[in-house]
Amino acid sequence: MADPRWSVLPLAARGMWLHLTDIADVMPELRAPVRGQAVTVPDLARLLAAEPNEVIRAISHLVNRDIIEPVSDGYRLKAY
Repeated sequence: MADPRWSVLPLAARGMWLHLTDIADVMPELRAPVRGQAVTVPDLARLLAAEPNEVIRAISHLVNRDIIEPVSDGYRLKAY
């Protein structure tokens, strides 16, 4: 990836970013959630077939690098 944030992300966060960009192609609420319908941590864990605690750790890195952002009750993919 040409994005400079890529090189400073841990491997799990990199993988999550890649998967989320793919998922967002068929799940528009990941990019532009409607009020009350943002993608939550349990949703992300299910979509990525990952443990919720692993998703939470990766999310913290992605939020810190301005790749995803918290919205109402979940998260929105900001960089794709």
